[in-house]
Amino acid sequence: MHALTINDAACAYLLKMPRPYQRTVALERCTSHLVEAHGITLERAGLAALQALAELETLNQTAYIDAEASTAHVVIVRRPGRTALAFSVADLLRLHAQERSTPLPPATSQH
Repeated sequence: MHALTINDAACAYLLKMPRPYQRTVALERCTSHLVEAHGITLERAGLAALQALAELETLNQTAYIDAEASTAHVVIVRRPGRTALAFSVADLLRLHAQERSTPLPPATSQH
């Protein structure tokens, strides 16, 4: 299946999930759905789910990752009208560890 079609399928699946959802749960469910419904490998499905979630999370963002300036060791984030940000792999791993150790706020019910 074409990459764009898989990306569209992943986005569509994530958009149908009830909110709020835990990121890890959403990724696991989307990955499983893509493997079962589209017959792609687990690795390809996981990547498509991650990419789709990232796209949806940044829909109305003006900031973006500068793929040309980024390398395997640093990610450059451009923010129009502001200074660019640089995140090394070590920075990203620290942020991830910090996020995992911070308790999630209690879920609120929507009426």
